[in-house]
Amino acid sequence: MRKFWITICLLLITATIAHAGGEKEELFPDLTAGLHLYRYNWDVETCVLYVAEMSRNEPTLHFEVALANAQVLGKETVRSMANRRNQRGDRRVLVAVNGGFGVLGDMRGYGGVLENLHIQDGELITQPTDTDACFGVTESGEFLSSSVKMEASVQIGTHTLPLGCINQRRLDGCQVTLYTPRLGESTRTNRRRGVEAVISGLSFPLTPNYVHPYRVEEVSRNGNSAIPRDGAILWINARLKDPSVSQFSTGAGGTLKLSLSPPEWNQVQHAIGGRLRLLKDGKINETLVEMHNAEKRHTPGKRTSMLNLSHEPRTALGYNADTLFLVVADGRQPKYSTGLTLHELASILIELGATEAINLDGGSSSTFVVNDTVINKPSGQQERDVLNAVFITADVQ
Repeated sequence: MRKFWITICLLLITATIAHAGGEKEELFPDLTAGLHLYRYNWDVETCVLYVAEMSRNEPTLHFEVALANAQVLGKETVRSMANRRNQRGDRRVLVAVNGGFGVLGDMRGYGGVLENLHIQDGELITQPTDTDACFGVTESGEFLSSSVKMEASVQIGTHTLPLGCINQRRLDGCQVTLYTPRLGESTRTNRRRGVEAVISGLSFPLTPNYVHPYRVEEVSRNGNSAIPRDGAILWINARLKDPSVSQFSTGAGGTLKLSLSPPEWNQVQHAIGGRLRLLKDGKINETLVEMHNAEKRHTPGKRTSMLNLSHEPRTALGYNADTLFLVVADGRQPKYSTGLTLHELASILIELGATEAINLDGGSSSTFVVNDTVINKPSGQQERDVLNAVFITADVQ
C-alpha cells in the first residue's frame, strides 16, 4: 500500500510542479514522442499560458503552416484549417495555433489578406514585408529566421520592372503587384489606381526560386480583374512613369523572375511572417527593452494604447538548437488571465530556453488547439476566424 501511494505522489509531482513565476502543468503527457505540452499559471502577471515544445530531433514531427480557406481572401478557424489538413491522410495535426497579421475586417473586399510572408508546401503565396519577423523550415529540416527579402522582376520587351508584392492589397510604395489564383476570384482593385495585365503561360505553384516566360492576354483599366485559374494578373500603379508600362499589350511576352535572399530561403517548404522579432541570438529586441525600461510605472494587467506595452493575449513562435516553441498567452480576462506585454513575452521565451522568436497575431485571435480541441480561453469567448495557422504535425503510422 505504501508503494502505491509513493507512485501516486510521483505522478502528481510530474503533472504539476513549481516553476519560476508560477506553476507548470504537463498536458497530454502520452500524446506522442518528442512533443511536450504545458499549461503555466504565471503569477508574475496573473497570466495563463500554453506552451508546445517540439523536439527538432524527432523525425516523425513536422512544422507546417496553413492558409485559411485555402486562399488569401477568406478567414477560417484554426480548428477548421487543422481538420482540412488531416483529410489529406499522410499526417495528423497535433497542435495548432493562429498565425500572422493582416486584414481581419472586410476593408473593401480584402478581408483575409496577409501582411507578411507565407510559404506553404513550397508555394510562395505572399512575400516578406516585416523582413526580420519571419520563420521558415527547409525540406531538410533547417530552421531559418534571418532577415529575408524578395528579389523579383517582370521583364517585358527590352525593359524590366521590379515586382514588389504578391497577393496583397495595394501598399504604399508597391508599384507592381502579382495576383495569382491563390488570392481568390478577382483582384479587388480600384480602376482609377492602376492598369492590369492578364498573363498566361506561367507554371504553378509559384515557388521561392522562380523563372518562367509569360504572355500578355489582355490589358485592362477597369480594375477588379477576374484572375484566371491558369494565369495571373499584373497590377501596375497608374502613377508609375516607366517606359516598360507601354510595352504591355495583347500578345507581348516576357519573363517573370523571383527569388528570396539570402539564398537558403529558396529551399523553404513552410514559412510564416509575424510582426516584430522578439529574440535574436538569445537577446530581447532592443526596441522592446528601451520601451520597457522607459515605462515610468508598471501596472500588472493594465491595457494601454501602446500595444507593445499593453497587457494582451499573445501568440509567439520561438526555437533553439533542439526545440521549437509555440506559446499562447490568454488575456483580457482579469479574474483568470490578464495577458502580457511583448517584453514579458520575450522574457518568458528566454526562460523557456528559446534563442530566436517572432511575435504572431494576438488579441482575440490567440488560439491553442490540441487534437481538435481549443484548450485555451480566447478573449472573444469563442474561436475566431483568422488568416493562417501554424501546425505541429505527426506522420500517420
